[in-house]
Amino acid sequence: MQKATYDSILLLGNHANLFKKELNTFIKLPVRTLSFKKKQSYIENDPHQLHLDQVSIDYNGNYNLEELSFALSVIINHNKSLQNIVVIGDPSELLYQAFVFAKTNQNPNMIKAEVQFPNRSFSDAFVFLYPVGMVAKNIRKEISQLIYVLKKFKKNTFLIRPNTSSEAEILQKMLNVFIDINEGSEFRVNGVEQLISSQAHFST
Repeated sequence: MQKATYDSILLLGNHANLFKKELNTFIKLPVRTLSFKKKQSYIENDPHQLHLDQVSIDYNGNYNLEELSFALSVIINHNKSLQNIVVIGDPSELLYQAFVFAKTNQNPNMIKAEVQFPNRSFSDAFVFLYPVGMVAKNIRKEISQLIYVLKKFKKNTFLIRPNTSSEAEILQKMLNVFIDINEGSEFRVNGVEQLISSQAHFST
């Protein structure tokens, strides 16, 4: 059977970047990072910045979903290393939301529109880290929009729900199983719920 092929792990946003050290130690694939740094309002000509690994990219747009997703789409289109990846992040963070729209080439204001140019050549998967505290209740609309978009493109999507194990432990187990699993095999990891499957037979 053919294996699900991923080239790297992308830790996206503040919540996900907390696990960089652990995953670098235990995961076979390269672990990359993408984060957003807001400008210092008291410093003149100080732009927002996107940090892709060790590279800083100036961002002069507004900190909103539409403009950020457009900027990310440009970065994605110019970085082949951002294809065939497992994207890990907190869906309550604007950066993660914008990345989903950028990766699927969707306008955040037109999510109900039909898919015009689906990109089937890349095998990406998305992992949601469960938002902390009351944030989880306040972003149900945003998460439902992400689910809607990812379902249109049949992207494997997972939700990590911490139980007796820590998020880091669950991530390590999930990724080690996920990377080696054959298409058609059953995916089961305690603490992980599969929200969307790219194939009917690839489910929990």
